[in-house]
Amino acid sequence: MKKFQKPPFKEKQNAIALAFTLGIHAVAIVGLLYLGMSKPLEQPKKVKTILVNPDDLPQTIDYETTAENQAEEIQSPIVDETLPQNLPATPSQPTEQQLAAEKQKAEQIQQEKLTAQERQAEADAKRKAEADAKRKAEADAKRKAEADAKAKADADAKRKAEADAKRRAEADAKAKAEADAKRKAEADAKAKAEADAKRKAEADAKRKA
Repeated sequence: MKKFQKPPFKEKQNAIALAFTLGIHAVAIVGLLYLGMSKPLEQPKKVKTILVNPDDLPQTIDYETTAENQAEEIQSPIVDETLPQNLPATPSQPTEQQLAAEKQKAEQIQQEKLTAQERQAEADAKRKAEADAKRKAEADAKRKAEADAKAKADADAKRKAEADAKRRAEADAKAKAEADAKRKAEADAKAKAEADAKRKAEADAKRKA
């Protein structure tokens, strides 16, 4: 910063200019802090700080009027009427911890869904296996019952055939025996009759002689 030699009669002007310069700096710093904390919707305008040389100030007797004019010129650039006085609070962005917790929660929900699906699939597979086993057992039992019934029927038929054959054989044997006995009886009777007739004829012939 350049140093200027100030005449003694301008000390009051220098003091006023310095005071307003410091005031402008303070206002600018407060404005920057406010704008930085409130997150404005638009980019704030740059604050320009103007150093006033007392030699450049107009020579007037009314120093307070001059100081007020300078303050208005210096402060006017930092006033932005388009910015709202009360800015709405911007919702805070989720932190990494919150994002991690949400991700973990989503993964947990997905894992629970997968576990439920696996349990459902296992239950369905178990029910299907039990149903298949039941159908197979019923089919096997039915086939066995049919096979047993067929075997019994075959055995009954075989026994019946054997019994019928035996009865026929016995009947045939009895009929043959009866026929043989009848023929023998007839033959015996015929032989006896012939013998009796012969003896009678011989006896008659002997008597006549």
